[in-house]
Amino acid sequence: MGELSKLALKRIIRDTGARASRGATRELARSVEEIAREIAERSKWLAEHAGRQTVKEKDVRLAVKEWRLHSL
Repeated sequence: MGELSKLALKRIIRDTGARASRGATRELARSVEEIAREIAERSKWLAEHAGRQTVKEKDVRLAVKEWRLHSL
């Protein structure tokens, strides 16, 4: 499942008032990692577009905003 903690993801599901199966936890981890990769790639592009090699907080924030707009 990568670096995301199964316990943390289970807690996120539990916080909604639901119980989480192993499969649900695995699928949430897969989805969160996929989304995080997309956001990281866009953040990298934004930093490079700004002439930087370092991704800054503002790059990530903008990438998240763009991801939210395109995921509707």
